[in-house]
Amino acid sequence: MARSLWTAGAVLVALGLAAHLFGWDALLAIPAAVVDTVRESPETYGVVALGILLMVLARLLGGRRRD
Repeated sequence: MARSLWTAGAVLVALGLAAHLFGWDALLAIPAAVVDTVRESPETYGVVALGILLMVLARLLGGRRRD
């Protein structure tokens, strides 16, 4: 649990620093570009979505490692 909280905190710090450096408008343009790409090339999106699904499935089947 502590590891997940640490990771979430690190992501939020990185997001905050990126927003400060580049501005929120630039960061929010990234999801819009992803949506446009999906609309232009749905086949590519399907391949990426399948890859993510397989990665999640492998994580669920493999269980969590205990360090």
